[in-house]
Amino acid sequence: MQVVNLPKKLNIVVVGIGPHSKRTYLNFFEKYKICPKLIIELESEKENVSAFILEKGWNSILFTIPAEYKDALVLPKQYQNQLDIICKEKEITHAIIATEPKGHLMYLDYFLSKKIHTLTDKPIVVFDNMLEFANIKKLRDSYYRLLQSGNKNTVCKVLCQRNFHKGYEYIRNLIKRIIVEYSIPITYISIYSCDGNWVMPHDLNYENHPYKYGYGKTFHSGYHHIDLLISLLKLNNYTSIEKKIVKAKMYNSFVTPNDELDIICLSDYKILFNNEKFPDFYDKQDFNFLNYGEKDIFSQIEFTNLNNRIITIANLNLLESGFSRRGWLHTKEDRYKGNGRVRHESLNIQLGPLLNIQIHSYQSKEIKDRTTKEIDFGGLDHFDIDIYRNTELIGGQPYERIRTTDFYDFSKEKYFKGLNEMGREDAIKSFIYLKEDENDLINQKNSMELLYQCCLSYYYYKNNKDRIREFPFNLNT
Repeated sequence: MQVVNLPKKLNIVVVGIGPHSKRTYLNFFEKYKICPKLIIELESEKENVSAFILEKGWNSILFTIPAEYKDALVLPKQYQNQLDIICKEKEITHAIIATEPKGHLMYLDYFLSKKIHTLTDKPIVVFDNMLEFANIKKLRDSYYRLLQSGNKNTVCKVLCQRNFHKGYEYIRNLIKRIIVEYSIPITYISIYSCDGNWVMPHDLNYENHPYKYGYGKTFHSGYHHIDLLISLLKLNNYTSIEKKIVKAKMYNSFVTPNDELDIICLSDYKILFNNEKFPDFYDKQDFNFLNYGEKDIFSQIEFTNLNNRIITIANLNLLESGFSRRGWLHTKEDRYKGNGRVRHESLNIQLGPLLNIQIHSYQSKEIKDRTTKEIDFGGLDHFDIDIYRNTELIGGQPYERIRTTDFYDFSKEKYFKGLNEMGREDAIKSFIYLKEDENDLINQKNSMELLYQCCLSYYYYKNNKDRIREFPFNLNT
């Protein structure tokens, strides 16, 4: 997607200008010479953000609210009234919400009520104490309420960059061609993701990607892989009506912070980091994380048709407790992307006896260690697609490997930061130009349903109840 000129009327407000927001949106603003008209932040960050605005040479207005309202469900009326004046004066057209997810809902409600096009980070909404049944129900209810409250001419999107990832676009097109021609659906999908984000016990109470509110991996990066699964499952709609998926059955297993206390004990930490002074946190030695969010989630899901026949089996294996490059005890300032995190991601997709596609994307170092050659195993841009074809039936090559540079030439990209980052840029451009795409709020129904069912499963797991979830699942909506 090439941008020649930005829309004539583009006045952006950004909510939240912390490390995540800077990583996600700053390059985009610099590349396309965009200056946000308005930035909304907490009063506690006023000095830091003011200095940042000055450093960037922006003429942005900084509007702050007290920290006591950062997770409010509704933006207090007095701040709504003040924002009304500023948004009208600055003719705000687009809003980007980049706060901690518990703060999303009040801003989504506010901007959509003012008919301001809105882009929010994932997850769409989340609440304090996601181990309460009422809050889990509120997760789904809030989504449908936002759908109903939005104006048909007001765009609302969720930033899911894999919908624009060049590699995943390539395999979706390949799978679609085979399904359209032969009417054989995707019969098996396995998605594996390990963030390599070693969160130690003394990190668990931080606000950045928190666990202490009863949610973890599923809400951190897990939503991206749930949405990736949905984008692939939707390709089954190109088969006959008899093969359409109408129901799902899910079973989940979890690894929790309490489990990890027995996997890596305090004595193990002392052996691993014997030369470092331990944080005071470890002096108490009686810490317990019973009501914290999950570290890892493993889902097996059966998708069935009207005859209750299994059409597709899916596995989601989403980890935060796996391989990491973190070799230090004391947490670095950027706790998510600058604390030893490396990403491993793989997929295995079967179309019955016709086609097998395997995706392998494995990093061995952090983003800060980028060099000029990063497409090999262990590189930051490593993304190999292995294709195995039943050539007796569908022709083509029996085996083919597609590498990153085969589907995109980024050698002349001055701003290239990786395939996920490029996908994110295209997703933001689609929002800026108000294009219809899979990130539209209405197209996130199935992803939200799976997220909701995962939350219910964790709730039942924590309460020693049956974790098996059966539910209607209509991919046509």
